[in-house]
Amino acid sequence: MPYLRKLASGNWQATVRNHAGERFTETFPLRSQAREWGLEQEAKLRRNAYQDPQAGKIKFAEWHDRWWEARVVEPHTQRGDASCIRTHITPYWSDWEVRAIARLDVQSWVRKLVVDKKGASAIRRAYNLMSSIMRAAVDENLIAVTPCRRIDLPREAVKPPQWFTVEEAQAILDELEQPWQTMVLLAFYTGLRWGELAGLHGHRIDWRRGRLFVVEVNTKSGIKEYPKSSKSRREVPIPGHVLDALARHMRGRDRVGVVFTTVTKGRSGRLLDDGNWRTQTWWPAVKRAHYTEPDGTSRPVPHYPPHSMRHTCASWLVQKGVSLYEVQHLLGHESYQTTQRYAHLAPDAHQAVLGAWQRLDSQLIVPEGATSSPTTDTLRR
Repeated sequence: MPYLRKLASGNWQATVRNHAGERFTETFPLRSQAREWGLEQEAKLRRNAYQDPQAGKIKFAEWHDRWWEARVVEPHTQRGDASCIRTHITPYWSDWEVRAIARLDVQSWVRKLVVDKKGASAIRRAYNLMSSIMRAAVDENLIAVTPCRRIDLPREAVKPPQWFTVEEAQAILDELEQPWQTMVLLAFYTGLRWGELAGLHGHRIDWRRGRLFVVEVNTKSGIKEYPKSSKSRREVPIPGHVLDALARHMRGRDRVGVVFTTVTKGRSGRLLDDGNWRTQTWWPAVKRAHYTEPDGTSRPVPHYPPHSMRHTCASWLVQKGVSLYEVQHLLGHESYQTTQRYAHLAPDAHQAVLGAWQRLDSQLIVPEGATSSPTTDTLRR
């Protein structure tokens, strides 16, 4: 039986030992989770007692090739993973024996990537792939416990979402021709991902109820009949004026097929390509678009990518009081943390703080006519 111990933090620690006396521990919030993990590890250790003792001596490069051939992923994911593995993983681990890789070795590898100034997102992707490879080695009884556990990873900087004001969005619309005006209008009011927008089929629009259903998605491999995740398959409301624009766009078109396709003479009716659409349609419109400030000043629209239409939809809704929970379901976010990026835009986001300051018995003040110090003047300049 695994040894279970309750820690001062309230968590439970499970400990198991292999036949060589090596000790493995994991920590869990619940005793039942710790016990389950311990029993599972002991079962794996028992299975290993009867396996070929040479199994764990397989080189990482050989094991990677076996693992790679058995994977089932989308082609574009496979291409990205292959590049990541080729750049960050195999140069370091290729000649290691799988059984020789310890947790601290993995941590040292991550540290090297940080020292080499690799980006946080690239390091996390590489680590996740390494973890998958080593978990598969555990499943195949090559090793008893994965070394990819409790590894410190660099934090990814969370960038605030880029979104357009109503004036900026209108300026972009004014620079577009049909059918792209309708396509972009729909994007601003539904927050669809580009692939969902370019993969929308006419029979997924409920004209009577003013809804569309996200089912198909346009990818580099063509139309898929399932979206990014289970939560991505969803129903999205369409405002009346956007539905009217869609109806005008659909006149004389196939009411069942893909709604937005290429329009170039001799090549019309084909699936849109993300890169081509950006280059030929989106960026030229954004470059030309200008809006007018209240004081009459003309300003260029921010140089944001098409995905910012999705951020814009969420930002506008949150600013008008729509709950983050509703926005999460509208956009099909898998994680609530993703939606929380828009929390600061809520109308009452800082009301509690401002109200607290106003309720102080007295307030700090700066007397009128007070002279600024040279240091302050310098900072202002």
